[in-house]
Amino acid sequence: MKQQFSSKALTTLLCGTAITFSAATIAQGNSTVSVSNSPNPMNPIIVTATRNPTESKDVLSDFAYIGREEIEQAAQTSLPELLQQQRGIQVSNTGGAGNVSSVYIRGTNNNQSLVLVDGVRVESSALGGPIWNSIPLSSIDHIEIVYGPQSTFYGADAMGGVIQIFTKKGGGPTTLEASAGYGSYGTSITNASASGTIEGANKTSFALGVSQENSLGYNSVASNNGCSPQNPNRTCTFPTTNTGYTRLGANGQISQEWAQGQELGIKFLSSRVNWQYPSDAYFDSAYSGASAPVTNNQVNNLLVASIYSKNQINQFWQSLVQVANSTSSGQNLTGFSNDKIDTPDNSYTWQNNFSIGPDILQLLAERRDQYVNASNSPTGTGGGCGYGGINCAVNQSRTTDSVAASYQLKRGNNLANASIRNDSITNYGSKVTGSVAYGYFFTKQWRANINYGTGFRAPTFNELYYPGSGNPTLAPETNRNLEAGIHHENNVYDLHLVAYQNKIENLIQWQPTSSDPYGLWAPANYGLVQIQGISLGANARLGKFIVKASADSLTAIDQKTNLDLPNRARQVGNLGLEYNHNKIQVGSNITLSGQRYGSPASTSNTQWMAPYALVNLYSSYEFDPQWTVFARWNNMFNSNYQLAYGSNTPGSNVFAGIRYAMK
Repeated sequence: MKQQFSSKALTTLLCGTAITFSAATIAQGNSTVSVSNSPNPMNPIIVTATRNPTESKDVLSDFAYIGREEIEQAAQTSLPELLQQQRGIQVSNTGGAGNVSSVYIRGTNNNQSLVLVDGVRVESSALGGPIWNSIPLSSIDHIEIVYGPQSTFYGADAMGGVIQIFTKKGGGPTTLEASAGYGSYGTSITNASASGTIEGANKTSFALGVSQENSLGYNSVASNNGCSPQNPNRTCTFPTTNTGYTRLGANGQISQEWAQGQELGIKFLSSRVNWQYPSDAYFDSAYSGASAPVTNNQVNNLLVASIYSKNQINQFWQSLVQVANSTSSGQNLTGFSNDKIDTPDNSYTWQNNFSIGPDILQLLAERRDQYVNASNSPTGTGGGCGYGGINCAVNQSRTTDSVAASYQLKRGNNLANASIRNDSITNYGSKVTGSVAYGYFFTKQWRANINYGTGFRAPTFNELYYPGSGNPTLAPETNRNLEAGIHHENNVYDLHLVAYQNKIENLIQWQPTSSDPYGLWAPANYGLVQIQGISLGANARLGKFIVKASADSLTAIDQKTNLDLPNRARQVGNLGLEYNHNKIQVGSNITLSGQRYGSPASTSNTQWMAPYALVNLYSSYEFDPQWTVFARWNNMFNSNYQLAYGSNTPGSNVFAGIRYAMK
């Protein structure tokens, strides 16, 4: 019955996408069609796919673009909530906007995709993957998502794709913006920003923004949680109290064009998030020898900073030099321990683009220095690392030196890309990755392409060196991806249909260690995964209506157990409809998802999460040229669903506010 629901849901989305495309085709010849007020520009310039600004029609990698207007209209409180409305992306979450989330691009693991902020890696070297709740939405100008392995351009971890976040930048006359809102679960969000350009002998652009978020949260412990008081088979007990969060953020950029084609700039993003999660009071008290709190607290600080010089050496040669630091530091305070971790990541980049007629040759040299400094200090008589009451520390570092070359060819109706990269990593030697892609324009709007690429993920410091369970003999994960697609783009609508197959070898999985008396697990190169899927997306601007539809079907199977990987639904679809009339805007987003499994694939597919339908509404009204009121109603029908097994999601909730923009 549940599988039938998901199949019907997918069929519905496919039909909706087809209708969208057909309607847009008919409307294309209608002179009354308007592309104003669209949340995303048609045919945007994409940087992430090749590390070089490229018109979207010439980008051979499958991609998605999220503009600032779409971010504001979606009115979500976290980056994962926004991303799960995009095709090819699924999300798991253990307790709301401020809690731990994982993002799966085309079925790959959270730590198998790379996240960049203004070209700088944002990830935890200890855990792998980014701390998603550390990135405030208010600091983001736009987002580019590139699907498929991109290790030939970015090195380790870009196996499933790359998500690049571009923070707000200056340009044009000075502008002041601010917004404030309040909603369900005691959620309040305020932010303010200023940006502009100072004209003169040397043009200087600047942007600065700050934000604050608070939420009392909700009870995240579901009745099927193994520690729920409502579960008769529980082996532990979590409280059913609310778990909230606080997030502070700041971002800024300043750049100066000191001569024509010569630019020097600085960028930064800083955030601090403090969130709560349930505590097993009995367990914590037993190991600490003291009364344990009802909830544990975790704090994460993120700082991303870079200085760059972009120079047009001559009409054929453009150079980019960048020095950057990304540091994620955290503290986890429980009833029996006080864990602290710092993971500084320094990178040095020299990128050179050479124009050869319509083609581009890119040569790249990079260096990356990673560090981890972690400690676990017991707060009572027990606990600590390995439950032995001792202070365990991890202090490690490694260096990666990389060189890469790529060539973008454009000849008549033919497009082609070829790239190769070598990453020399401490203790691993060299990892070579490559990719090739070919595209052909049947008409000015229709293009078919085929892509092949390889990627890898280096083991995290925790996987390698964590006391008592680390495995220093781990090999990097590797993958091979083959895909083919058909794409159509014009000024009214776009359509993307892609089929792909991704094979992942040496998958690192945590397995129980039979020799350990405490039942600890250790990582090993155990898994072999095959992911196959089809992704369909369409966007159209039809007069006063904007339609966005997508449908995804995938299977992500552990080849050794023949079981589904956890937290991946086989069918997912999204349908968005927006209406704009004068100063009024009304829209809705519908998400349909098939069932997914919550237990580790190496164990069993017995813990399943039911399929669900989610309906969100939003609206805004510009009552003054500089003032807009907005509101959203998420989970309109109060659907009971889970994105991580045993964790509740928000019920029906509302949020309303006011926005100011100096014009």
